[in-house]
Amino acid sequence: MARQQKSYFSNDKLVKDIETFRSALGAPALSNFFKVQMDLANIGPEPVDSFPVDLDSASSGVYQKEKMANDLSRWLTSCGLLDNGEKERYELLCNEAMLPGVSMSVVQEVGSRQGIRERFATQRQYTDIALSFFVSQDYKTLKLFQEWFNFMNPLYVTQEGIKHNQGYPGGYPNNDERFAFHRFRYPHDYKRDLSITKFERNLGATKTKTQKEDPVEFKPDAISYNFINAFPISIQDIPLNYAGGNLLQVTVEFAYDRYYIVNNQGTPAPAVPQKGLSQITNANNVSETTVDKAPN
Repeated sequence: MARQQKSYFSNDKLVKDIETFRSALGAPALSNFFKVQMDLANIGPEPVDSFPVDLDSASSGVYQKEKMANDLSRWLTSCGLLDNGEKERYELLCNEAMLPGVSMSVVQEVGSRQGIRERFATQRQYTDIALSFFVSQDYKTLKLFQEWFNFMNPLYVTQEGIKHNQGYPGGYPNNDERFAFHRFRYPHDYKRDLSITKFERNLGATKTKTQKEDPVEFKPDAISYNFINAFPISIQDIPLNYAGGNLLQVTVEFAYDRYYIVNNQGTPAPAVPQKGLSQITNANNVSETTVDKAPN
């Protein structure tokens, strides 16, 4: 008598394990839903009194105001790159980003204990991030980061070593002097915060999960990586050729001091940690503050 072969899924426990895996996985996250935000604003150059004052102007009571752009946003605005809606336009043109990893450098100790090699963490190391942007027909996406570099490391011209006080939309055709040189600004002037928010297609959609007892409102997950004191360190080459036309894009690499993660679910931490107090969430998803008691 031939032996009856059973199906691989005839085992009830195996089927339950597969269903448990599917429910645990839920809806997998997709890589093509994200949003980049840059800490830039439309602020014009600040008019200040110019010194030395012209004697004829001083005698007539008319003083000349000189425009100064000592802030990154003021510099980019004077270049015509941060008009109304331009900042959001650059953020939407970002077509590729990455969520960075992190590593820990270690030090090794050998010989303190016989036959044991110990390693200890010494420093957290953050990896640089790269953002790719589509280049618009007016090339403002490309000029945005070029002017960021110009502000960060301005060029000093003439034998006296004078730099431009603000940016200019038409560029700097007179910067071809042989004795021109560069100097850096203070890091506080050119560093800005960046953020990358990862979300899914159903972000913003509110629906209700039907359960046996009470309906529960469904809130899609989103996670944000916030980068502190970021600035561009590299603008990669853009290849041009006479072959079939492709969409032009520029890739910019950023360095930063550190990053932290914010989630739109759960109870956020307080602005200032309070010693002796802890927050817990009860069954009704309401945050409660309790006093930590010292052990007896």
